[in-house]
Amino acid sequence: MKKLTLTLLSVVVLAGAIRAENAATNAIPYFLQPYAEQYKQSPRQATLDWFENARMGMFIHWGVWGKYNSAWSMFNKNIPLEEYKKTAHEVTASGFNAEEIVKLAEESGMHYITFVAKHHDGFCLWDSQYTDFDSKDYFNRDLLAELVKACHEHGMPLCIYYSIGIDWTHPYFLPRELYSVGRPKYDAAGNAYFKYRVPEDFENYRTFCKQQLAELCTKYGPVAGFWFDPLGGVLANSEMFKLQEMYDVIRQLQPQALIHFKTGATGTEDILVGERSLAPISSFYKGDSPQNKRIRELSDAAWQANFRKKAEIAVTSQGPWEWSPKVTCRPADGLWKMLLIAADNNANLLLNFGPKPDGSIPDDVATNFRQLGERIRKEGYPPLNKTTYLEKRQKGVVADDTEKEKTAR
Repeated sequence: MKKLTLTLLSVVVLAGAIRAENAATNAIPYFLQPYAEQYKQSPRQATLDWFENARMGMFIHWGVWGKYNSAWSMFNKNIPLEEYKKTAHEVTASGFNAEEIVKLAEESGMHYITFVAKHHDGFCLWDSQYTDFDSKDYFNRDLLAELVKACHEHGMPLCIYYSIGIDWTHPYFLPRELYSVGRPKYDAAGNAYFKYRVPEDFENYRTFCKQQLAELCTKYGPVAGFWFDPLGGVLANSEMFKLQEMYDVIRQLQPQALIHFKTGATGTEDILVGERSLAPISSFYKGDSPQNKRIRELSDAAWQANFRKKAEIAVTSQGPWEWSPKVTCRPADGLWKMLLIAADNNANLLLNFGPKPDGSIPDDVATNFRQLGERIRKEGYPPLNKTTYLEKRQKGVVADDTEKEKTAR
């Protein structure tokens, strides 16, 4: 495993160097040039002002799970780690074209892209110094770098999705006893890879996350935000995650970057995010178990803290988040309906699609997204509801009823 050491102190020193360099070159992030005056006063407020007007973004879920047609295949099918790595080596991403993705976003009326750089299987779609389970080592491409380059050339803001609440391949992530979906249900031989034994061991995973977040903050230029997922295990074990420390790494190194974490984990997030629906996740954790009670309490507290903030509703155009041969993209009228619902809740729409196993854009997605863009150019975006949207959020709103999540995970 590739390994570098990055302490919190070195993060602070590095942040100071980056701020000094930016000040010397008067470097305002490319997507915040229209907000230059706000940026000089407060980088994060400048990004919030931008986000208020962004209206719609593109969400992209793709990974080395393609052979199984499910991002949750490793967990749901208890695929042994070595077998999963073997099939990952078969991936080439031959159809992944960052330029085509950014152009489609532009033509579809989208003003930012949120890219899944690490999903729950732990595979990184960038050249990470902290693991060899990444796209550079497996098929000699840094997909994040390719997308960053295309976004910068087109002036398209980029957000980075990072699965912090699940990592099925990190040896020190939580066992099933502490989080039911923390790792696949392997037999004794399969579990031999995992080294977590006592709570102190989890510090290895936290350090790994901070190192990777610092890497993402310093290697790929300015980004508009970080999008974290999933929530249940983080809330159930909040004293172990110490999530605010993760946020602080980003605040130090990319002060303009917004932090998204669904309906909220700490209440210090910048954006109120809903996945499929805009409502707190507490209703998914019923019963009187101590863990579920804890999750309900903390999720409701974070929801209340974030309730009045600008919102984003993440929905998928294909039913599941990843591509499947069994599903098709919703027609443009259905996508427009999602945009209407988001606007009525004073929220941006984060519209997802899953590229095919080779990384290419499905034809129906390209067609229907472009038709949505044509309608926006003709009619404009639906007006934002600035008056009664809080009442709607209180009731909870569903933006995509094609396939409900059975659990908030």
